[in-house]
Amino acid sequence: MNPIRVLSVLAALAAPIMIAQESKKETYRDAKAPVEARVADLLSRMTLEEKVDMVSGGGWMESKANARLGIPAIKMADGPVGVRNWYGPSALTMRANSPLPTVTSTAFPAGVALGATWDPDLLHEVGKTIGQEAIALGRDMMLGPGVNIVRAPLAGRNFEMYGEDPFLSSKLVVGYIKGMQGTGVMATVKHFAANNQEYQRQTIDAHIDQRALHEIYLPAFRAAVVDAHVWSVMSAYNKLNGHWCAENPRLLTETLKKEWGFKGFVVSDWLGTHNTAPTANAGLDLEMPGAESIKRLRAMNVPQGPGDIGQRGAVLTPELLMPEVKSGEVKEAAIDDKIRRLLTAMFANGLFDHPKPGGGQVDTPEQRAVARKAADEAIVLLKNAGDALPLMTEKARTIAVVGPNANVARTGGGGSSSVKPNHSVSPLDAIRERAGSAIQVTFAEAMPQAAELAGKADVAIVFAGDSAEVEREGHDRESMDLPAGQDDLIQAVVKANKNTIVVLNAGAPVGMDRWIGQVPAVLNVWFPGEEGGPAIAGVLFGDTNPSGHTPITFPHRIEDSPSFGNYPGTDGVVNYAEGVYVGYRHYDTKNVEPLFCFGHGLSYTRFEYKDLKISAHKTTLTVRNVGPRDGADVVQFYVHPLKPSVDRPVQELKGFRRTYLRRGEAVTVEFPLDSSMFSWYDGSAKKWVADPGAYELRVGSSSRDIRLKGNYELK
Repeated sequence: MNPIRVLSVLAALAAPIMIAQESKKETYRDAKAPVEARVADLLSRMTLEEKVDMVSGGGWMESKANARLGIPAIKMADGPVGVRNWYGPSALTMRANSPLPTVTSTAFPAGVALGATWDPDLLHEVGKTIGQEAIALGRDMMLGPGVNIVRAPLAGRNFEMYGEDPFLSSKLVVGYIKGMQGTGVMATVKHFAANNQEYQRQTIDAHIDQRALHEIYLPAFRAAVVDAHVWSVMSAYNKLNGHWCAENPRLLTETLKKEWGFKGFVVSDWLGTHNTAPTANAGLDLEMPGAESIKRLRAMNVPQGPGDIGQRGAVLTPELLMPEVKSGEVKEAAIDDKIRRLLTAMFANGLFDHPKPGGGQVDTPEQRAVARKAADEAIVLLKNAGDALPLMTEKARTIAVVGPNANVARTGGGGSSSVKPNHSVSPLDAIRERAGSAIQVTFAEAMPQAAELAGKADVAIVFAGDSAEVEREGHDRESMDLPAGQDDLIQAVVKANKNTIVVLNAGAPVGMDRWIGQVPAVLNVWFPGEEGGPAIAGVLFGDTNPSGHTPITFPHRIEDSPSFGNYPGTDGVVNYAEGVYVGYRHYDTKNVEPLFCFGHGLSYTRFEYKDLKISAHKTTLTVRNVGPRDGADVVQFYVHPLKPSVDRPVQELKGFRRTYLRRGEAVTVEFPLDSSMFSWYDGSAKKWVADPGAYELRVGSSSRDIRLKGNYELK
């Protein structure tokens, strides 16, 4: 045979072997290889310098890429309720004082509004939709959701959270994260932990006993990790029991990574780090933003809010971290663990194999429909005396719409969760469109004209409440009072027209005692996102049956709050002296009458509860719609210990079901029973304890509207 021919045949036979060997040599490039093998292979190829370089950010909203090994940057974006501008003030292409590029996307209702839906399936849909928009805009990771418990009524970011109850928050966050991460976009649960106020948020030291920490402030984070398998956890700015959250080994390593088995990575809040070795050793994996971004931030002289944001530098830069590694103060194994976690998340979510180039569509009709559904389900009918709502055309031929929140769409609160929508419709415009030519709609913003128009109308609707300037990141509210002049406006309109309906934008409790007894109907629409206007009009005219239930308690006055006297703290410390008595646990146990209780929400129809049956492993009941309209109800299941071994709240939420029923329709609702429903946390023993003995199981439509009770013996 021709020698050249022989060599050619041998080369052809060897080619697949050579390709296979080359693929084996670079396992991390093989999309078919297991994630663990790809991570181990790539980690072994990185130099110590490359690994150290990767644990601090590369830009304002990106991790560092590695060109030599083809490691991409993780591209992030703010927004628990929509994809927000990710460029930030430190965009490297920006010049000082030049305008920031803007990004528009679907603006969903605020977190507290999503909490008011009591609908984990809806939260799944919202998370999925935001994930789809993140992919369309070329983002790999979203900085949300937020699950900090609403402790103090005045906290500036209460509107971002799911409410005051850890069980409700846990179920909702799992739905949201699974929906988002099912698209291949990483979620980031925040802020870990006890970031319950904005006042001195970067320096305050939250002192919380272990029982309250585990029963109230950690469960939603644990659910995000254990049940939803979230890929990223963001550390909080504040201290917890004397240690910065970003350098708290008990929090980040012992609890999060060891006890809960967290497989993802911990990212700092932006400029939320302080010391190099303690941060590296405690379990923080990625510091954000990058050092170059911080330099640009300072050079551009852009205000970054309260405190010392922008004044501190990064602490995990190679210049600072490498000497600590060389000296042995930070072990290389600790650095390896950080890189392993980052790479695992990147491989698992397709950053190597399926990069997100962006350029897709956002705010599509389908995505807007999800935002509208969320706004519909979130609206809470707080009061409806004499069936003042819904509006009937024959009785409401003229409507006076008044107030500062009527002709503007209050889509969300202020700060990093603020989303710029492509479109939004104000309540006034939505009411006019829905009313059509058959109803005359007039408008006035302020008092003399508002009262005059109200006096001539069949019905007056006052739009009041807060705005993004009042409820916002970086600042707590000064009081529960409505903004200046709004109480007077409501009273003036009521005096002119007894048929006055109040519609509130309130992401946190607001005072209503000055006028609540004078108006027949009150709606709280929270911050309802870009579809809020049409959703409000739909409820007012009865096209939508309101079904939201409050995820927070509204007190009559700030002095009734369980945190009163221990907020906002003194000398840099805030004591959570109320312990586990947060929200309704306080009001119901201490018998403090709230303005509106936890879980409260009215409907245009009526629901009957009956046939409570309790067995060893489940509780069932029948719910029937006995009213005139189709509608949804939220059945709430509470556990009351009859002979507790320790001081415990009189009742705690341990189950809920949102159920849609046509008029006349009935359904069986079931609540499985397990020991976790009866457990409390023993801080001394560091374990959960379920005391055997007698319990009363309660079912109702709110914490104060308990309709069925039955006894249960835990063996």
